[in-house]
Amino acid sequence: NIVMELELFILLLSAHFIGDFAFQSSWVGLEKGKSWEINLYHALTYTATFILFRIALSPLSLLILAVSHFLIEPLKSRWGILKYIWQDQLLHIAILVFVFLVTK
Repeated sequence: NIVMELELFILLLSAHFIGDFAFQSSWVGLEKGKSWEINLYHALTYTATFILFRIALSPLSLLILAVSHFLIEPLKSRWGILKYIWQDQLLHIAILVFVFLVTK
């Protein structure tokens, strides 16, 4: 059903933006580029948002979200490979699309 699929994708996007922005303190935002431990904390907090939203994702999908988030974040915050936030977000959303397609 297209409506249910759209609802799932909107839920995934909502969890993404809340986990990546609202649940990230200013301190984590500044420090995650300097510390792998803080980057891991951010990636796990981000992933926990999907659990809090009660989105029925497999453990593998949650692992994909956590690992990809952990790997994408340093591209902007540590190494400066990604210069703009939209580039970072585009990669995160591409991962969400992948998880969505695998989940449905």
